[in-house]
Amino acid sequence: MAQRRASFMTYGDDEQCNEIRKFIEEAGIILTVRDMKSDPLSVRELNKLLGHIPVTHFLNQLAPSFAKKGLDKGIPEREEMISMIAEDQSLLRRPIIKTTRLIMAGCDKKKLTEMLQLNQNSNVVNEGYREQPRRTNQKSASR
Repeated sequence: MAQRRASFMTYGDDEQCNEIRKFIEEAGIILTVRDMKSDPLSVRELNKLLGHIPVTHFLNQLAPSFAKKGLDKGIPEREEMISMIAEDQSLLRRPIIKTTRLIMAGCDKKKLTEMLQLNQNSNVVNEGYREQPRRTNQKSASR
């Protein structure tokens, strides 16, 4: 079976992000890591990354610039918000983990385990195996 891969985006050196990264790598998933502090995402990359998901899902309300920019009083339209994020990527929750079809922001190990289909031991679950429903042998009553 081919190794599973995911993108992992963080902002600078962060202890929680490092812990999540280690958790994912120990599960055998190969990560492409990007530090948005030294290699920021462009407006185009942000639009592609966020897709149709509301930008608010990715906002870091604890960032010092969140209140400084008045975002605690209201969030601007999507295009303006994405431009603000492109200028200050600390506004994004992190880490951002993206697989081929799914994306997640934050350090919730339970959600991450579900998204990456990991079992209790942090190992990748065999994707080819699907538990079949139990069949019961019921005879229809004939009258």
